[in-house]
Formats: sequence, C-alpha cells, structure tokens
Amino acid sequence: MGLLPLNGFWDFKIDPEDRGEDEGFPEGFERDYVLAVPASWNEQVPSLMNYMGVAWYARRFRIPERFDSLKAWLVFNGVNYRARVWLNGHLLGEHEGGFTSFRLEAPVEYESENLLVVKVDNRLAPDTIPPGRGLHGFEGPYFDFFHYGGIHRPVHLEFTGNSWVEELSVNTSFRGDLRIKVYTRGREPERVVARLLDEGKVIYVKELEKSGGFYSAEELLRGVEPWDIYRGRLYRLEVDVYSEELSDSVYEDIGFRTFEVEGEKLLLNGREIRLRGFGRHQDFPVFGRYLPEPVIVRDYAMMRRLNANSFRTSHYPYSREDLDYADMMGFLVILEAPLVGLRREHFTDRDFLEKCKRVIREMIRDHRNRPSVVMYSIANEPQSWFDEARPFMEELVRTVRELDPTRPITYTSHAHMLGRRDKALDLVDVVSLHFYYGWYSFHGDLDQALKRAERDLEDIHRAYSGKPIIVTEFGAGAVAGLHSDPPEMWTEEYQADFLSRYTDLFASKDYVKGVHVWNLVDFKTPQSHWRIVLNRKGVLTRTRQPKMAARVVAEKFEKF
Repeated sequence: MGLLPLNGFWDFKIDPEDRGEDEGFPEGFERDYVLAVPASWNEQVPSLMNYMGVAWYARRFRIPERFDSLKAWLVFNGVNYRARVWLNGHLLGEHEGGFTSFRLEAPVEYESENLLVVKVDNRLAPDTIPPGRGLHGFEGPYFDFFHYGGIHRPVHLEFTGNSWVEELSVNTSFRGDLRIKVYTRGREPERVVARLLDEGKVIYVKELEKSGGFYSAEELLRGVEPWDIYRGRLYRLEVDVYSEELSDSVYEDIGFRTFEVEGEKLLLNGREIRLRGFGRHQDFPVFGRYLPEPVIVRDYAMMRRLNANSFRTSHYPYSREDLDYADMMGFLVILEAPLVGLRREHFTDRDFLEKCKRVIREMIRDHRNRPSVVMYSIANEPQSWFDEARPFMEELVRTVRELDPTRPITYTSHAHMLGRRDKALDLVDVVSLHFYYGWYSFHGDLDQALKRAERDLEDIHRAYSGKPIIVTEFGAGAVAGLHSDPPEMWTEEYQADFLSRYTDLFASKDYVKGVHVWNLVDFKTPQSHWRIVLNRKGVLTRTRQPKMAARVVAEKFEKF
C-alpha cells in the first residue's frame, strides 16, 4: 500500500554503562555523533571501531498526508544484535538477532513530527547467536569474523489497511507448477487476489480460496520459462487483499525451477549439476556488515568472471538486496543460519535450542520464496562429534522440514580434521565438509596435506554412501603482493597452488558434487596473533581486486 524509507543520517550515542533507559533516552538524547543508516557503527568513526556495548540511534520524521488513513508498521531488516524500539516515547517492542527482519506496529502521529529511538546492544555472551565472550582474541567471539554493531540493514515504514498479508509462501517447479499460500491478519478480508506478471503483462489472475486458516491456489502454467544458472528468469507475483477496498498489496519476484537431491546427485530442472563457487562475507570498508548495491554488483561480476555458479551465505542470512541480485543473476545459494560457534555446552541448553529454532524460522520466512535459495545450512562447524549434538541437530532438521519440506538440508562439518567422527551427518541430505590441511596443519606441505584430505574424503564417502558430498570450505591465506619461489605460506603463489591442487583432487571424485573456495574476498576479523587485521583467504582483496589465485580458480572452475 505504501512505503517510506527511513535510511539516512541518524543521531547516535554510546551508552557503555547501559543507563540510557533510566536517564530518559527513549524520549530523546544529546548525540555523540551523526551516523549513516544502514551501516555498522564500527568503521564510520575511528573511536567506535572496537566499541562493543549499548548504543542509541534516533531520528525524526513526518508522515505524508497520503498515508493518514492507514496503519503504519516499522520494518527493520537487520539490527545487530539486540534492539529495543520506541516511537514518541512509547516502547513498541524488541528483537534479538542481527540477520533477520522484524516488523512492529507503529502508532505514528500524522499531524506532527515523530521521534523514533532504537537501543542497540551488540554485547556477546555464550548464549547469543552467534556466541562469544568478547570482541577480540581467540576466545572472544566463538567465530572468525568481526562482530559489528548497529542498524546495518535498511529501515522503512510500511502502510496497510485494516487487513494485511502476514505471510506469503510460494512453491514452483520448472514445469510451471505454481502453489500460493497467503496468511492474513486483522479484519477478515472480503477477497484475496493473486496476479502473475511477465515484464508488466498480466499472464495469470486468480481469486484465492480460503481453507484451514489461509488462502491458496494451485495451478500448472503453460509456457513459463524456467529459472536457471546465469539466467535469472523472474516473474512478479502480486497479492492484493480487499476489505471493502484495497487494504494491502505485496509482491514477490519468483522463478520457476526445481532443485532436488537424487542419490548422490544434485539436480537442477531435471539435469545433474555441480556447484562451483565460494563462501562469502558481507564485509566492506567503512560500511562494515552492510554491502551497498555497487559492491554487490561487483561481487557477482567477479564470481561470474571466476566461473562460479553458487555461494553459501556464510555464516548468516544475507541482506535482501544481495539475495535479490542472486535471483536476478541466476546464482544458486546455500542459505546458512547464523549458528556458528556451537559448542558442547549449547547442545544441552533447551532455551538456546528454542532461540536457534526461532532464528531459523525467521530466516526461512524472509527468504523461502527465492528461486536462488536451493538449500539450507543449519549450522557451521558445530562440535557435532559429541553425543549431545545429535538430538540438538535432529530438532533443527525437524524444524526446517516442517517449515519448508521442498529444499534439502545440510550443515558444514570439520570433525574429520580433528580426528573425530561426526555424530549427526546422517541426518542431513547433503554432506558438507571443510579441508584446511596444508594451512592449519601440514604447514607448507601440500603433498602430505592432499594425501590426508583424500583419505578423509574416501572414508566419509564410504560412511555416507548414497549422499552427495560438497566441499564448502578449503583455502589458504595470502597477503596481496607477497611472493615467493618456491611457494611459501602467506604468499600469492602458495594460495594459488593450494587451490589448484585441491580443486584437481575434488574434481577427480565423481561423488564430490560441489566445491566452494574459502573465501571470495578478504574480510575483517577479531584482533589476534594469527590474523593480520583481516582473514586473507580471499581470492580477492577486501576492496575486490584479484590476487594470483583468482585466475587459477577461474581456469579450474571452467572444467569442474
């Protein structure tokens, strides 16, 4: 019905003692800085780089007259980590989790200025998602990427009538099957109508039938073109809700495609494929965890040049803008939940499990209608060699299947690298493995590293015969401009040799159905003795310039 962006400059104040609520900050405060939203706070002002704690944002806005008869909703697409939101001094609600969206009903003033105040708390704890104990050091975050803070994804106001769409679910196939399910809230609608448009031309209209608390339709549409790799063929699905008059209107850009696991094969639209690509991070100088649109375009252009067809959203769901572009460009996405750093202590914590399930629900709600999203990863490198991990992972798998039974499930495992046996890999549809022999062990000795990697691969294939294997991480760090003959660790030559030889190994195994290099780009990490400001395993620098390994990867991927 209408949308009002709230991006731009916001007042900002740190609150290291967490006294702001007692001191009246929800009704306004004296600012320390003016910061840009969306973006992390850390690199916008040098003194904020290492700030982890409570901070406050505020901005004022007016509502255009054309919205004055409608219900207003505040939508935050990502705030890291905890958010409490006030409008005109009234608490609207709160949310925990930095990588999924949330919406709050907003009783705005239509005849005067509104004051929006947001309290953000990015302090890590063993029960946050992801967990940790501090900003830096080996035992600070339980993960190896920088823990940014702030409103790092867009904010806007939405407007509806007294009936509105609460959730829209779409399933398709490359043969033209279309299944629509719409849940509404508020007043009971008089009717709900769906339209499918092809470049502005209406090709399908249907009034949805109500049954079981939702509105739905199923059709087989002849003549639609399938969504495919490098061919992001999209159609616009619009859903209108009427209550006396038009009360809400939403849309999704959808594609017709089918992704399946059949034995050890990955099938897209009925044909076998192999995944070629990268683990990534949403990380860029000054912007922090927010990738502006030109950087997103650059990332995809470079992936396409490197002959990649896929990536994993390591280690959290990416922004809507990023995944919109994946839909448009025809890239396959493994959508990963922000469950990284899971330790034995987490597996017996029922409250933590419920929090994980909520985050997964929100992730699937945000992105389930995307043709690019072909698989869910429910965790990255959990300590799944402990017996306690199995029932924990089993419940996460069950949660995903209940929400979306149409996509295969995986999680990434490194138990073999520690000489352990993973206790839960049989629960998932696709086995995802990490290999760093020749980097974290067998230092500089790629001959021995590859022998060990091949042995592990064969052992795991025998144990899980009948499931496809993908290698979701393998890589070596390289400082751009550092060279050596013969290749030595940290040089561009060693990284190129590492990736070349590992890719050849994986290509020789017909049961390996995908490889993702770690990483596409260098990214910021916690300060420690084993990182030089950044994790430098990218084949591109943090500013997206290629290292020597980029050309090698492009050549290998062309043949994979």
